Amino acid sequence: MELPYLDAHVKDGGVSGDGGNTCVIKPSAIDSLVTLKYIEIISKLDIPPGTVNVVTGPGSTVGDALVSHPDVNFISFTGSSETGKEIMSAAGGTLKRAQMELGGKNPFIVLEDADIDKIAPQAAGSTCHNTGMVCASPGRFYIHEKIHDVFVEKYIEAVKKITVGDPNDENTEMGPVVSAEHRDRVEGYIKSGIDEGAKLLLGWERPSNPPMEKGYYVLPAVFVDVRSHMNIFREEIFGPVACCIKFSSDEEVIESANDNVYGLCASVWTRDISRGYKIISRINAGAVGVNSGRFVSPEIPWGGFKESGFGKENSVYGLEEYTQLKLVTVEFQ
Repeated sequence: MELPYLDAHVKDGGVSGDGGNTCVIKPSAIDSLVTLKYIEIISKLDIPPGTVNVVTGPGSTVGDALVSHPDVNFISFTGSSETGKEIMSAAGGTLKRAQMELGGKNPFIVLEDADIDKIAPQAAGSTCHNTGMVCASPGRFYIHEKIHDVFVEKYIEAVKKITVGDPNDENTEMGPVVSAEHRDRVEGYIKSGIDEGAKLLLGWERPSNPPMEKGYYVLPAVFVDVRSHMNIFREEIFGPVACCIKFSSDEEVIESANDNVYGLCASVWTRDISRGYKIISRINAGAVGVNSGRFVSPEIPWGGFKESGFGKENSVYGLEEYTQLKLVTVEFQ
């Protein structure tokens, strides 16, 4: 799936650094308006013409042309792991450098001493933020067996309080997914979870009340009894679907959390900071937190491990992605 953008960066006159690069932005074919508005604002700034450019169209044609073009020296892509692999293959013909910010199936680990009343609403909000179409969204909720049932109950209570509706209504907290195709994809995962034996406690039916009956809405869904062989455990759903997994020991949850091709981010929730740090230090993910799931800001590096990609966005590390180290030697005669 093509989400949200593809940046093809061309070095201008061999000058290193993000400020010395011209940029071609290729937004998603189904979500281009924000990028076009951004370019409209950029065009009013006092920068040389052609510094920032935009090209719209399908990734299969426009995207391929950009990533395979010999004058494009660097690719920065944000989207699915499947599309990232295709881009890497197309870019391989010219051995161009790339930075990939791809999918995630992020573990959200709740220990038995956690403050459930505080964490459950926060967890529900994380699942439903942007209708679950966030690579950093919790993909798997690991809940200690001593508090599992209570946590799930309070989580569902919090989800039910989230207002789903028209995005133009200021009271709406969660709108539709991006397309009919993506709605069908998320619903397909929910069906597969049911078919594979997970227990669905909330969700599944399409809304029938106006105006949601005409939109691409997926109501929040909550699964329990999720097992490691299930598609909903292994694959990124990219929708408002919670997969709850019961665990009994720290070793068990570390092993299970790492049992996935993704490694974008992870969090542990506990009153025991030392214990939480010991667990999170063994999770194979590019961004981790104890009692925190806020990873993205201009000041801190963002990027994953394994099939979640490589390289960093944001911070000085993100800027360095757009540079090349050049050795210069001078011999004085």
